[in-house]
Amino acid sequence: MSEKIRFYAGFAAGLVWLAVCSVIGFARLAFGPHDRSATTFYARLFCTRLARAVGWSIDVDRPEGLLEHRPCVFISNHQSILDVIVFGAIVPARTVALGKKEVGRIPLFGWFFRAAGNLIVDRGNSAQTGATLDQAAEIIRTERLSVWIMAEGHRNDGATLLPFKTGAFRLAAAAGVPIVPVVAEPLDAVVNTATRRTRPGPLRIRVLDPIPPPGTGAESITAAVSEARGRMQQALDALRADAPPPV
Repeated sequence: MSEKIRFYAGFAAGLVWLAVCSVIGFARLAFGPHDRSATTFYARLFCTRLARAVGWSIDVDRPEGLLEHRPCVFISNHQSILDVIVFGAIVPARTVALGKKEVGRIPLFGWFFRAAGNLIVDRGNSAQTGATLDQAAEIIRTERLSVWIMAEGHRNDGATLLPFKTGAFRLAAAAGVPIVPVVAEPLDAVVNTATRRTRPGPLRIRVLDPIPPPGTGAESITAAVSEARGRMQQALDALRADAPPPV
């Protein structure tokens, strides 16, 4: 019962905090510097404090790994909409995200996501996706920003990672930057959205060694995808093996 109460209290508090942070975020965009730093500002304000409020500690095994190889393309697994909180709590400065068009439609958060200079792709429109990746590569080269992408493309809380989309790898190739894989342990260590329960506790994140910029050819892209997915699957399996019992 206490886990259910914590879930619903956290959900209600999260909605209120989302509204408050969005107002603050838009004020930052209106009166602060327009250098895309608002994304990290919002993440620290909303995600870190909300995670702390529900009792989650986001434990990164090698936090220096998030800083050593920038600019880069970060890729991560994608288990739930709650990934916004988990990865938002650790996203390094001068990083923007690439999200699906559905993200931009979320009231308040989606509007801020767009306004803060993050990137939206329509996976059903290859021309638009290609143009967005070109834009992202230019941002990396000229502004020295990193880009964060959920490599699976769809939410997946199963034991096996979905096949990776190639966009992150084509972006790294075009910009000439490394790929830094990031893996979060199964979220059921702290939350179960199906049964509406959550508990306090740590959630571990592993930052893997970078993958050098792939070549632009199809064979090089395929090899980089295979290497990244294999390494991330291995890390996820290891995290799952010694994870606490699910909520």
